[in-house]
Amino acid sequence: MARLRPLLWLGPLGLALWFFFTHPPDVLWAERAQAPSERLQEVYTRLHPAVVQVQDREGGRGTGFFYAPRLLLTAYHVVAEGGPFALRLANGKQAEARVMGFHEPFDLAVLEAVGEAAPLTLPLELSRPPRVGEALLHMGNGRGQFIAPRYGRVTRLGVSPSPFLPQGLVETSLPLAPGDSGGPVLDAEGRVLGIAVAIGQTEEGFRSYFTPLFGRKELLAGLERGERSYWPYLGLRGPRALTPELARELSLPPGGVLVGEVVPGGAAHRAGLKGLESGGVPDVILEVNGVPVNSFEDLLREVRRHQVGDRVLLSVRRGTEILRVEVLLSPFPGR
Repeated sequence: MARLRPLLWLGPLGLALWFFFTHPPDVLWAERAQAPSERLQEVYTRLHPAVVQVQDREGGRGTGFFYAPRLLLTAYHVVAEGGPFALRLANGKQAEARVMGFHEPFDLAVLEAVGEAAPLTLPLELSRPPRVGEALLHMGNGRGQFIAPRYGRVTRLGVSPSPFLPQGLVETSLPLAPGDSGGPVLDAEGRVLGIAVAIGQTEEGFRSYFTPLFGRKELLAGLERGERSYWPYLGLRGPRALTPELARELSLPPGGVLVGEVVPGGAAHRAGLKGLESGGVPDVILEVNGVPVNSFEDLLREVRRHQVGDRVLLSVRRGTEILRVEVLLSPFPGR
């Protein structure tokens, strides 16, 4: 089974693609492209006018596409921060866009174009899952190219490469890059199988990932109605494993996750956890609902087993004391 190698997390939100590095960028994105079939080339020629670049005041953030006359799909992390948003259309026109609804755990968002109808719409494939080995086309704005085609194949289904990412992704050989997030992944019939959300380096080489649309008709209808679903957060910045080296520096027993900074207004702040801003040694989280955590990934994985509004019980070391702290999970402060 393919696995992602040890990863350096670069922070997804505010980027145009969630991504992981084990090699320099020029190595990551040198993956040789799959030779396109004439059928996929025809799909690109016929349907690329439905694809747009999503922009904010600082420029391009990612990709989106029309699936209805004024409605677009993109990745949530493309529009999670910043705004207002604009669309650069294939014909060179500009249009304003507003976020209607989103689902952060699946990394999906629906936008509405203001004052500009779609020249073309892409059909969504909601009734069948992707198939391993099937040929794919992605259209996006990576590498500074505007609505460029990328070709590849499905390599694995139901992949959950990291707790930082949506679960149940489809792994592919599409040679994507930052700027491609939110772009459509199409089959040979020109139907959208899913939305590009991530890239990474596995034991088998470079891979990219998309959130599938199969079985998500009702979810999309909810996003069109303005529904918004968030990941649960403790509201921390810079939590990190309390390694033996760091523990010696702080004169603490090793193990657990050092809190770092407690974000004002977040779940941890309301529960009274203490971080670097307190001026002393930060709290150390040892367990979540009785499950030991020894890395940021462990902590995130256990928190994301729950939903916004759930309560979790943390075991926390504060100096020489071990405390039990109940936390009401909430969206990240300000989001």
